[in-house]
Amino acid sequence: MWTIPARHRFWLATWSVVAITTLLAPLVASASKRNARVVAQPRLVWHKSFAVAQAEARRRGVPLLVHFHASWCGPCRRMERDVLDTRALAEKLGTTVVAVKVDTDREPAVTSRFRVRLLPTDLVATPDGKALVRTQGYQGLRSYVAKMVPTVTRYLATHPRKKVVPKKSESGTRSNQKVPARSRKPRLGLAGFSPVTLWTQKRWQRGDKKFACRVGEEIYYLASARELEQFRGDPSHFAPRFGGDDVVHRLDTGRRVVGSIRHAVFYDGGLYLFGDATTLGRFLKSPTRFAITASRPAIGKR
Repeated sequence: MWTIPARHRFWLATWSVVAITTLLAPLVASASKRNARVVAQPRLVWHKSFAVAQAEARRRGVPLLVHFHASWCGPCRRMERDVLDTRALAEKLGTTVVAVKVDTDREPAVTSRFRVRLLPTDLVATPDGKALVRTQGYQGLRSYVAKMVPTVTRYLATHPRKKVVPKKSESGTRSNQKVPARSRKPRLGLAGFSPVTLWTQKRWQRGDKKFACRVGEEIYYLASARELEQFRGDPSHFAPRFGGDDVVHRLDTGRRVVGSIRHAVFYDGGLYLFGDATTLGRFLKSPTRFAITASRPAIGKR
């Protein structure tokens, strides 16, 4: 029988402990966050009607991203697959534009208005329909982003949102009275995406404002009457925890930072939103600490 010399048995045992510890370390480190699942970022939602898209762009005060195509156009289909419907483009533009795909055969008047002669043609336009930049023919992602994103950024920089000026009191001075939370204009939750679809189907689906439900200071749009009924039955289950605020920022600094759908995660039966990738990363390192410490405010519905 082959035996191991005594002087080697010590080193063998030592290296065995090191090896086992090394192998188990990742498992131990990930145990606290094994229930945390980062939510995939949404792709751009492309409207099919120019009139509907323009109405939304005017309401939100953001530019239009227009893609002219046709069912018979091969380069159009390829560009949609490689560029327009990718998460990479959604990360660059997010909710800063209203996107629309215009079928030139179905909307000839819009096609003529923008003098489209070659397909695909893409452009960024103001909410009133003034073209700001245009591309013709197939564009790769890098080329498309280089053209469109700076134009969108410049437009938003020169067209800031209007600030709401507080009303003056009867004495001519601004009122110092606090406006009750229920009297304030609600904030759009999840950027207009349906929380019920996100929970039940794990995909991003735009809600419809006719199926709206207010929860605290947020208002959520659901995708159907059935979803609205589900949401009203248990809003605390579907709505983001902490009212959609970044729980890491709140607990560490005391500041209120609105979370983003770009940095979302499911954890322990709840959906959490974060202001940036840094606070999301900190949450994932010790999610239990933040989840337990965070206490959700009372919510109401209407």
